[in-house]
This record gives sequence, C-alpha cells and structure tokens, in this order.
Amino acid sequence: MNIRTIARTTVALVAGGGMGLAVWSPAGAAPPTRMPVEFHGTGTIDCGTFQDNFVDDFFGDQAIYVDRTGEPIRIVTHWTHTSTDTNSVTGLALHEHGHFTETIDVVTGTFTYTGSQEVLNRPGFGVIIQDTGRQVYDADGNLIFFAGGRNHSEVIQGDELFCEGLA
Repeated sequence: MNIRTIARTTVALVAGGGMGLAVWSPAGAAPPTRMPVEFHGTGTIDCGTFQDNFVDDFFGDQAIYVDRTGEPIRIVTHWTHTSTDTNSVTGLALHEHGHFTETIDVVTGTFTYTGSQEVLNRPGFGVIIQDTGRQVYDADGNLIFFAGGRNHSEVIQGDELFCEGLA
C-alpha cells in the first residue's frame, strides 16, 4: 500500500471514528446518520535528489447506515480532495484535485473508492496523475479490484509518478 493510499485509509478511519459520537436507534430501519467530515495531512515522498512535500485536504459528507439492531453496517462518504505537491529544491508546486465516493463495508472491512480520486496536471507536460474509476481494498488494505486507467495511476505505478511530475 502506498503513502497516498495510507492517507486515504486514514481519512476513512478518522472520519469513521466519528461513529462513536452518533446516537444509534435500534428501532427498525433507521435513516442514516449524516455529518460533515474533514481530514488534513502532510507528508514527504523521497524522490532521490529532492523531496515531494505534500499537503492533503479532504472535505466530505458522510452517511452512516445501521442494521435493524442499530449496529453500523456501511459508511459512505462523498469526498472533495485537494493537494499541493512541492519540489523541495526547485520550489515547483503542482496542485491536484478529486471528487470521489468512499464506501466502507463495516461487516467485511472492505473499502471501495469510486470516482476521480486524484488528478494532477502539469502545464506544458499534460497528465501526471489520473486515478479515476473503481478500487476495492480488503480489510488488510490489499487492492483486490481495480477498474480504471493504468497509464497515469498512482495506485498501480506508485509514488514515482509524483517525483517524475515534479522533476
């Protein structure tokens, strides 16, 4: 699992942590509990001759679905993601963005991401990162299904794409 996937999983866990604050109603099919969530994080990718210093911001609307006994069974979050990646030597900064849906199956522990998670373009170069489509991870964070473009996918090709884009 790469650093950005870890960040996305952290988003889910941080956001899901709010479940303990919700009041669960054991009566029948209760409507989902809805709440705004956000996550902000920073990190560094070692690119050899420079560092990619990034700042991620996630803002979302989360719905927590419960079963008839009031136990959470599914968490669905619609995320807006922005990030700035900066070359530590040249100062070149690139901005990425995304709008995607994250679904956590609480029973099985799987995470599913659909939509445009990350798009990063560099003027004069074109597409650097384009993670769009559908990804499913098991409870251990292993990618078990991927449907989307592979040519510019950080999920498939790794963090090196950020380094190449900032070089």
